[in-house]
Amino acid sequence: MNALIAKKAIEMLHNTKGIEKAILLDAEDIKTIMKLEKKDEQMNSLNLGRKHNIGVKKALGANILIAFVTNRDYDWPTDNLKILYQGEVIGKDISDAEEIEKYTNSNQYCVFGNIVVNFRKMRNIRNTTEPPMMVISAKTWDKAEEMNFVSEALIASPSRLTDGYIKSKIPCERELYVGTFLVGLNLEKKEIEQFAINNIMEN
Repeated sequence: MNALIAKKAIEMLHNTKGIEKAILLDAEDIKTIMKLEKKDEQMNSLNLGRKHNIGVKKALGANILIAFVTNRDYDWPTDNLKILYQGEVIGKDISDAEEIEKYTNSNQYCVFGNIVVNFRKMRNIRNTTEPPMMVISAKTWDKAEEMNFVSEALIASPSRLTDGYIKSKIPCERELYVGTFLVGLNLEKKEIEQFAINNIMEN
């Protein structure tokens, strides 16, 4: 059952604009990625604080884990990163170029790529022992959640370390690479159990 659902999900990904290739990851892959993500979280950013990738952790804990590589045509998930300090949002990622430009010309904010941080608030906490937290969430994959037996489908953005690992497993033209993502699929337990019972009775 898991294999059939994974196959269908991979077919859906291959039919999505901007996705070069998707593969199913096994238990050894999951162990390796867990180690890489843990190592990445220990490497605090001097500007953005300690990383907490909630999205990848949820994907790694799913019943099925898939990885895929994108090219420049992929519609990247946006607005899934926030920088928190004592519960307050002091930074976030922004997808709109015009909005980023407004922050670029402001004395109150710093811009790191597509991440905007309140410079004044960040400066005030630099001398504290508690670092800010960079929280990265997953995005819901709505189309996959319409599949039979799937209760939850998530798309998560991994660390650079995991990005390199995924690229090493997916042979593709190097110049096409833009990014990598993980897909976590959780299955409806009762439906799967009923399917197994029906399959046994039929055989």
